[in-house]
Amino acid sequence: MDFFKNLFKRKTPKIIEKTKSFDEIYSDLGMFEYTELGFKFKSKDFQKSINWSDIDQINTYKKDVVIYDLVAMDIISEGHVLTINEESPGWFQLVLKLKEVFQEIPKDWDINIMQPAFEENFTIIYKKP
Repeated sequence: MDFFKNLFKRKTPKIIEKTKSFDEIYSDLGMFEYTELGFKFKSKDFQKSINWSDIDQINTYKKDVVIYDLVAMDIISEGHVLTINEESPGWFQLVLKLKEVFQEIPKDWDINIMQPAFEENFTIIYKKP
């Protein structure tokens, strides 16, 4: 009996990973580490620290990727641009942190940018005075 059990035993493919729940994705800091002075962005090939006081402008917009829109953000600091999007690990916590640090950022920008669909909706949500 064990022979047949082992013969027909299902193996889970290695490419299938446990899917994260929305709560896990929402609370995940992802590629970001935060301090009182700013944040550090870390990916496989790149690492950059940005102080809150060095951020000159934050632009948001949508990219039409054929069957859906992808919300993106450019953080402009000291002449450099860090571009991230809503599929970036840590996106939700970054959006919350930016709203906390920069009171000028409209609290509902992330809702308002959704409509109309497939339009860029470019918006400057923060510009250093």
